[in-house]
Amino acid sequence: MPFIRTQKLVYDKAGKIVSGSASIIDVTYDPEGKKYKSKQTVRERLGRVVEMYGKRKGLFQSPTRGLVVYDADTDAFSSSQMTRAEYINSQIEKKNSPKENWVQDDGNEHESILEERTAEVGDIFPEPDVHTVFGDTYLLIEVMKRSGIWKIISGLFQDKADRQRILCHILYGLLRDGSRISCEDFISKSFVSYLTRDVSPHSLKSDTRFFTLMGEDNLKLAFFTAYAASMRDKEKSFGRACYVDSTLLPNSIDSPFNALCSHGLDATSVQMRLALVLDETSLYPVWYEIIPGNLLDLSMLTTVTKDVEISLDLHLSNYTLDAGYASKELIQNFESQQEDGPAPDRTYLVRMPAKKGFPYKQLYSEMKEYQWKPKYEFVRKGHMYFGKEVVKTVFDREVQCYVFVDKYNALKGYTQFMTNHPDEYEKLTLREQAWYQVKCGFFVLMCNYRKTPQQILDDYFGRSHIESFFKNSKEYLKLLPLCKWSDTTVRGKILSDVITAIVKLNMLQMRKSSELSMSSVIGKCQSLFCIRDSKTNKVFIEKPNKQVRECYENFGITVPRELDLTTYIDELLGSNE
Repeated sequence: MPFIRTQKLVYDKAGKIVSGSASIIDVTYDPEGKKYKSKQTVRERLGRVVEMYGKRKGLFQSPTRGLVVYDADTDAFSSSQMTRAEYINSQIEKKNSPKENWVQDDGNEHESILEERTAEVGDIFPEPDVHTVFGDTYLLIEVMKRSGIWKIISGLFQDKADRQRILCHILYGLLRDGSRISCEDFISKSFVSYLTRDVSPHSLKSDTRFFTLMGEDNLKLAFFTAYAASMRDKEKSFGRACYVDSTLLPNSIDSPFNALCSHGLDATSVQMRLALVLDETSLYPVWYEIIPGNLLDLSMLTTVTKDVEISLDLHLSNYTLDAGYASKELIQNFESQQEDGPAPDRTYLVRMPAKKGFPYKQLYSEMKEYQWKPKYEFVRKGHMYFGKEVVKTVFDREVQCYVFVDKYNALKGYTQFMTNHPDEYEKLTLREQAWYQVKCGFFVLMCNYRKTPQQILDDYFGRSHIESFFKNSKEYLKLLPLCKWSDTTVRGKILSDVITAIVKLNMLQMRKSSELSMSSVIGKCQSLFCIRDSKTNKVFIEKPNKQVRECYENFGITVPRELDLTTYIDELLGSNE
């Protein structure tokens, strides 16, 4: 939460401020702080202090904004109620006030001389820029409206200002396209700044209030409930067959879910884990949970399953899992279909890890004689595979196992090992050399249902979609690093990013042609500008070029010639009720 820092305030004997300056100070979390773990930085200089209304609100003569009121509680600027003439007269009155009547706030005499104000009225109340970027934000807003996702998102908030904030963060998250531009700068130069007058762009920098609101569990539940119902209207099977996986979120936050973990890292660090459920058909998120960083077993799967069933009334019937979930408990519960397990009559597909308790090397030995027989070979996406089904006993249960060798990756890895480690290779026994011939392409999948090896492989490689979702969230949406103050704001940041990712999926799905990438659409549409007429409160859009028209036509949207802002804002954001 920001605060106002004043300097060298000087009052006359009537209690009026005659001199002094102020700045907006941001307090940020600093994990390296030795005592308070906080750092204060100057966000903006407010300039000369005209009046103070308590310690957190005042009237200032800003060098960049002119005469303006700033309220630290709402972190917002507003127009001054003082007229131009009143302000100029107040400056003249201060200048003519006897210096001996001035009193500094510490009781000492103030020796500074008040500068004479000669600026024109236009300098006191500068007009904002009238040319703003229109093409990208308008296109995305219209996509959200037509897909129905904006109705779900805006329905989460009763306050109009909160609806404006979530709109700003979604547009910024997608349209910055991986650039380092700040949220406040992006919104300030965009058409969306005309739609979000209740939100100061400067307040979007850290926006602790917004992410605290987003971190409330009831908001997450309300979103996914409405979102799941909307998806089920389109596809009845939504949420039944799912990919389930988790990714680690390193951080320095005081969270109850932090734990020491070394998964995927060279060293142990403090991390929490984001567990995600992704629908197999639509590839849209169904649910997510924040769990301890060192938890990756059946209990996590059971917890997520119960949450989805109770919260969203969805019955998960199929799980596709990474090797990290393979355990004795998982195999025994699914194979036995025990009532106290994840659920009866559910299927799983999981990669067998090469560790104790699993017949990994044993299956390699048993399958060697079949690996070069054409009967068991097939081609998938340019790779030649060996695949054979076999039933093995794993943790006292009969498990359907599918043994595969990706011959392309096996040969590539074998060649690289011989080239890079010739001395080590020469020391290997013939049996070990035979293993290295297939090592880089050998893997085993376990499941409790039967299909052909080709079909099983298609099912498993569908997991790449959930990996892509994690990668997109971390790199494109900048999910990491988690730099929030508390566990609540971290949850708010994650929910905001998941919603933004869903909006992106909606946008990609609505394209008529997939030839245009997301980055290409954004880059081309940012060339379309608009002009606002403050007298009529209308926006006039320049004539789009051929590339912009093609981008809009790809989504079935027409570029308008003009917009009535009052009408458009009411339709998009509604009013406070």
